[in-house]
Amino acid sequence: MTGSSALATGERREYESPDRLLQDEALLAQVRERLVTVLDPQVLDPFSPVPDRSARIEAVVHAHLTEIFPRAVPDSGLVRRLRDELAGLGPLATLMADPDVTDVLVNGPADVWVERRSRLEASPVRFRDVQHLSALMEKLAALVGRHLSLESPCVDARMADGSRANLVIAPVGGPCLSIRKHRRVRLALRQERAAAEGLNAAATRPADWVAAGGLSAAMATFLATAVRARLNLLIAGATGAGKTTLLASLLAVVPPDERVIIIEDTTELAVPEHGHTVRLQCVHGQRAVDYQDRTVSVADLVSNALRMRPDRLVVGEIRSPGEAYVCLEALNTGHAGSGTTIHANGASDALGRLETLVRREYRDVAVRDLREPIARAFDLVLHVGRLADGRRAVLEVAELAGTSTAGVYDLRPVFAADRTAGDASVSFEAVDGYRPGPKLRAKLRLQGFLE
Repeated sequence: MTGSSALATGERREYESPDRLLQDEALLAQVRERLVTVLDPQVLDPFSPVPDRSARIEAVVHAHLTEIFPRAVPDSGLVRRLRDELAGLGPLATLMADPDVTDVLVNGPADVWVERRSRLEASPVRFRDVQHLSALMEKLAALVGRHLSLESPCVDARMADGSRANLVIAPVGGPCLSIRKHRRVRLALRQERAAAEGLNAAATRPADWVAAGGLSAAMATFLATAVRARLNLLIAGATGAGKTTLLASLLAVVPPDERVIIIEDTTELAVPEHGHTVRLQCVHGQRAVDYQDRTVSVADLVSNALRMRPDRLVVGEIRSPGEAYVCLEALNTGHAGSGTTIHANGASDALGRLETLVRREYRDVAVRDLREPIARAFDLVLHVGRLADGRRAVLEVAELAGTSTAGVYDLRPVFAADRTAGDASVSFEAVDGYRPGPKLRAKLRLQGFLE
């Protein structure tokens, strides 16, 4: 007797090929039941940060295989593949474990792509068939209490480690799966040697923005001075442009004796492990996947943080109208040296995006009435973008000096990326004729940077 029926009756005692065993539904069902019985659900979540998670799962799988096949030593490769299939991400496990991969994009069972070191490339990873891919997508949806169906063919899932998975099935398209891995990247603005931050000197990644070609030495000096002078910063850019990484780099310049309150949807900012830093994180309901489903939102945490005596207030990202409004209120109450990020395509566009978000909920507020508090709230607007060669770069630094009598922003370019010769030779130029406005000069003078 062979196959699933033999296993079900306990008569099989010899291994078949690993590929055959991985398609044996009876074997998979038995091992899955054993895992669910022995291990806590959190351990079985493929995105869980539980220590020794893989080793604990493999121990249970090994023990069960030993019982099923007492005359054979369980193959370690089969044990790992069963772990990935039943309590992991199946064929995608190796991609998710690769530290150079930031995005995993599955367009179909035999069409898998990754973003590695900021460049898209095809992957040799394959699913057996559509059913194999669909089963993984159903598992991911179930992890956040959702279900893929004709009524809900698109699901956006925020996983336990902060990674985001987007799932699409027919009739919209697909099956397609996109996973943006949660990463906490630490990159200095500028440093002479990688060893200065205790980094691995053999590492191939640049240790700072200047070495990576993301800004010039003059820009790094200017931004470091801006942080020490307690200027308020708004960082704009597209998804994956490097907004969070740049914000973390700027926070590394904050003196360690200042109290910084950091508010995030999920913990992303890789701030230095020193200084007086307090983290606050949103609370999400069982089915929550975006800001609309949060039970404790960024806006709630900003309001609470004002009672925690912050020197600086940092909001990981402004996404919703409530967050935009509350942040403007908070930054207009004297918390100098604060900062946040927003999705936008440039410095000017970032200000317009703020206006749009606030007016989406507070329609009775005129645009002109919004511009003055926005101009008071922020001193510098930075635009981060990705170049054609994959580099993340600070493309624009502008001072928000105020508003004119006509209600127009006084946005003064300080640095701009010159890409006229193409991305491969991009340069960062100080804008001729730039002079700090009265508000910025007053802040620099207050902090001792001007006589």
